[in-house]
Amino acid sequence: MHSFDLAKSAIIRGVILHGYFKNIDHPKFFLIIGEHEDDLCGLFFVNSNINFFTKKHPEFFEMQMLIRKSDYHFLDYDSFIDATKIRTLNKKSIATDICNQKTQIKGSLTENDLDMLLDAVRASKLFSKIEKDNFFG
Repeated sequence: MHSFDLAKSAIIRGVILHGYFKNIDHPKFFLIIGEHEDDLCGLFFVNSNINFFTKKHPEFFEMQMLIRKSDYHFLDYDSFIDATKIRTLNKKSIATDICNQKTQIKGSLTENDLDMLLDAVRASKLFSKIEKDNFFG
Protein backbone atom coordinates (compact mmCIF):
# COMPACT_ATOMS: atom_id res chain seq x y z
CA MET A 1 0.00 0.00 0.00
CA HIS A 2 1.28 3.48 -0.90
CA SER A 3 2.27 5.64 2.11
CA PHE A 4 -0.42 8.23 1.27
CA ASP A 5 -3.12 5.55 1.21
CA LEU A 6 -1.79 4.10 4.46
CA ALA A 7 -1.84 7.54 6.12
CA LYS A 8 -5.34 8.21 4.82
CA SER A 9 -6.63 4.87 6.10
CA ALA A 10 -5.25 5.65 9.59
CA ILE A 11 -7.31 8.85 9.90
CA ILE A 12 -10.36 7.50 11.70
CA ARG A 13 -12.58 8.43 14.63
CA GLY A 14 -10.64 8.50 17.89
CA VAL A 15 -7.17 9.04 16.40
CA ILE A 16 -5.11 11.77 18.06
CA LEU A 17 -2.65 13.68 15.90
CA HIS A 18 -0.15 16.49 16.42
CA GLY A 19 0.37 19.17 13.80
CA TYR A 20 0.22 22.81 12.75
CA PHE A 21 -2.81 24.98 12.00
CA LYS A 22 -3.16 28.33 10.29
CA ASN A 23 -3.17 31.25 12.74
CA ILE A 24 -1.74 29.13 15.58
CA ASP A 25 1.95 29.65 16.30
CA HIS A 26 2.67 26.19 17.71
CA PRO A 27 1.73 22.60 16.90
CA LYS A 28 -1.50 21.32 18.45
CA PHE A 29 -2.84 17.94 19.45
CA PHE A 30 -6.17 17.24 17.80
CA LEU A 31 -8.68 14.42 17.78
CA ILE A 32 -10.63 13.09 14.81
CA ILE A 33 -14.23 12.83 16.00
CA GLY A 34 -15.87 11.83 12.73
CA GLU A 35 -16.00 12.01 8.98
CA HIS A 36 -18.53 13.52 6.63
CA GLU A 37 -18.65 11.47 3.49
CA ASP A 38 -15.13 10.46 2.49
CA ASP A 39 -13.16 13.68 2.47
CA LEU A 40 -14.03 15.94 5.40
CA CYS A 41 -12.92 15.17 8.96
CA GLY A 42 -14.40 16.76 12.07
CA LEU A 43 -11.92 17.42 14.83
CA PHE A 44 -11.54 18.81 18.32
CA PHE A 45 -8.41 20.42 19.74
CA VAL A 46 -6.68 19.01 22.81
CA ASN A 47 -5.48 21.73 25.18
CA SER A 48 -3.27 21.69 28.26
CA ASN A 49 -5.57 24.13 30.08
CA ILE A 50 -9.13 25.38 29.96
CA ASN A 51 -9.19 29.03 28.93
CA PHE A 52 -10.68 31.77 31.11
CA PHE A 53 -13.66 32.45 28.81
CA THR A 54 -14.66 28.79 28.79
CA LYS A 55 -14.50 28.54 32.59
CA LYS A 56 -17.05 31.38 32.86
CA HIS A 57 -19.63 29.72 30.58
CA PRO A 58 -21.13 26.48 31.95
CA GLU A 59 -22.30 25.23 28.54
CA PHE A 60 -18.70 25.42 27.26
CA PHE A 61 -17.02 24.31 30.49
CA GLU A 62 -19.01 21.07 30.61
CA MET A 63 -17.68 20.21 27.14
CA GLN A 64 -14.04 20.11 28.31
CA MET A 65 -13.16 16.44 28.69
CA LEU A 66 -10.19 15.53 30.83
CA ILE A 67 -7.75 13.00 29.39
CA ARG A 68 -5.01 11.79 31.70
CA LYS A 69 -1.31 11.57 30.93
CA SER A 70 -1.32 8.12 32.53
CA ASP A 71 -3.64 6.90 29.72
CA TYR A 72 -1.87 8.70 26.86
CA HIS A 73 1.92 8.23 26.76
CA PHE A 74 2.45 11.13 24.33
CA LEU A 75 0.98 13.76 26.69
CA ASP A 76 3.31 15.68 28.97
CA TYR A 77 0.47 16.38 31.42
CA ASP A 78 -3.25 15.84 31.91
CA SER A 79 -5.09 17.69 29.13
CA PHE A 80 -8.57 18.56 27.93
CA ILE A 81 -10.45 17.82 24.73
CA ASP A 82 -12.21 21.05 23.80
CA ALA A 83 -15.52 19.75 22.48
CA THR A 84 -17.18 23.15 22.18
CA LYS A 85 -16.65 23.68 18.47
CA ILE A 86 -16.09 21.20 15.67
CA ARG A 87 -13.43 22.17 13.18
CA THR A 88 -13.03 20.53 9.81
CA LEU A 89 -10.09 19.54 7.66
CA ASN A 90 -9.85 17.72 4.38
CA LYS A 91 -8.76 14.12 4.96
CA LYS A 92 -6.41 14.29 1.96
CA SER A 93 -4.60 17.32 3.39
CA ILE A 94 -4.15 15.57 6.75
CA ALA A 95 -2.76 12.49 4.97
CA THR A 96 -0.42 14.70 2.90
CA ASP A 97 0.82 16.40 6.09
CA ILE A 98 1.45 12.98 7.65
CA CYS A 99 3.46 11.91 4.60
CA ASN A 100 5.40 15.21 4.67
CA GLN A 101 6.00 14.77 8.42
CA LYS A 102 4.18 18.01 9.25
CA THR A 103 1.62 16.02 11.25
CA GLN A 104 2.19 12.91 13.35
CA ILE A 105 -0.26 10.26 14.51
CA LYS A 106 0.24 10.03 18.28
CA GLY A 107 -2.30 7.43 19.38
CA SER A 108 -6.00 6.83 19.88
CA LEU A 109 -8.55 7.78 22.48
CA THR A 110 -9.39 4.89 24.79
CA GLU A 111 -12.68 3.19 24.00
CA ASN A 112 -14.17 4.42 27.30
CA ASP A 113 -13.06 8.03 26.70
CA LEU A 114 -14.39 7.94 23.13
CA ASP A 115 -17.77 6.60 24.28
CA MET A 116 -18.03 9.31 26.97
CA LEU A 117 -17.08 12.03 24.48
CA LEU A 118 -19.58 10.84 21.87
CA ASP A 119 -22.36 10.67 24.48
CA ALA A 120 -21.57 14.25 25.52
CA VAL A 121 -21.44 15.75 22.02
CA ARG A 122 -24.55 13.90 20.85
CA ALA A 123 -26.48 15.34 23.83
CA SER A 124 -24.98 18.85 23.63
CA LYS A 125 -26.99 21.85 22.47
CA LEU A 126 -23.77 23.41 21.10
CA PHE A 127 -23.99 21.36 17.89
CA SER A 128 -26.63 21.48 15.18
CA LYS A 129 -28.53 18.41 14.03
CA ILE A 130 -26.54 18.54 10.77
CA GLU A 131 -23.21 18.55 12.66
CA LYS A 132 -24.38 15.67 14.84
CA ASP A 133 -25.58 13.66 11.83
CA ASN A 134 -22.43 14.38 9.81
CA PHE A 135 -19.76 13.81 12.45
CA PHE A 136 -21.13 12.10 15.57
CA GLY A 137 -23.33 9.37 14.05
